[in-house]
Amino acid sequence: MDSNLVRARLEKRRDSLLLHLRGLGNLMRGSVYTTYVRCGAPGCDCVTGEKHAKVHLSVNMKGRTRTAYVGERRAEEVGAWIAEYHRAWRLIEELTEVNLELLRPSKSGKAAKAVKS
Repeated sequence: MDSNLVRARLEKRRDSLLLHLRGLGNLMRGSVYTTYVRCGAPGCDCVTGEKHAKVHLSVNMKGRTRTAYVGERRAEEVGAWIAEYHRAWRLIEELTEVNLELLRPSKSGKAAKAVKS
């Protein structure tokens, strides 16, 4: 395939990825998890039966694990932020691959032969 055509396709893909990155919404790195606890209130069903669910966010920042209570009402919202973070990461990985290919010299050009020797 013509190296100019390959380069044009890579540049078009790069521009598309950049456009997607600019369109990202609110995002956050971390994990949402649920724990089950007994509240200790006398007369509560959890004393003798099912424990209460508590939803938290866990994120490692600067080598320390940070947690925040999310609650069941906000769990879906925070989960969407985390999903958007993963989307951003995939876009960055793909953009890195494309840019790496763009940095490499053409296989048919003189620069490619010079690199091999």
